[in-house]
Amino acid sequence: MSQELLYLYGSLLILLVLIVSQAANTVITNGISYGVGPRDEPAETNAFGGRAKRAVANHIEGLALFGFAILILEVSGLNSGLSTMGAALYFWARLAYGPIYLLGVPWIRTIVWTVGLIGTLIVYYVIGVAAF
Repeated sequence: MSQELLYLYGSLLILLVLIVSQAANTVITNGISYGVGPRDEPAETNAFGGRAKRAVANHIEGLALFGFAILILEVSGLNSGLSTMGAALYFWARLAYGPIYLLGVPWIRTIVWTVGLIGTLIVYYVIGVAAF
């Protein structure tokens, strides 16, 4: 398995942790009866719950951009040192981004998000150079 695919796998694990954090907060905030119930009424939320929901959505968006690029890279056999570096930047930035977002840290969150985007753009560059 390539390094890029390992970074994609790691990014999926980050998503899993974020989803579990969001779900656990919902149960803690609303009780186990709500957690196992039909959830016909919207859940009460707190600041952490709102951040968890936004962190999950943000990670899914980033993962869609990154994940499909990695799959294109793999199918095309375009793996290189540069693509590995891009994938590593994305992964490590997203690993840092989750806790930073959940803790509500401003400014640094945006900087870390930008590093992850740069990692994705590096992978896009590798694909684009080969395509054109």
